[in-house]
Amino acid sequence: MYEERRSARVPAVVWSRTAGVRQERVLPDGCTDLIWDGAELFVAGPDTRAHRPDAPPGTRYTALRFPPGTGPAVFGVPAHELRDRRLSLAALRP
Repeated sequence: MYEERRSARVPAVVWSRTAGVRQERVLPDGCTDLIWDGAELFVAGPDTRAHRPDAPPGTRYTALRFPPGTGPAVFGVPAHELRDRRLSLAALRP
């Protein structure tokens, strides 16, 4: 199940999702997300193509989705370095 709402504190959307047996495709939207999967905090850069997350059923995601073009300012990394990638937040910080 997927749910989302506007954040009251930052210019972002808060979303959550529980992975099912059948993984739904995630369509590209130009946004950058900060995602918690219950074990790791990672950044999903802007995608240029659809993909299917590889997660066991029951995995719960909670995230902030930042509007297109804001990822570089939020994470201090050029957008092209995040494009189509999933990186641990720790890997982005010195």
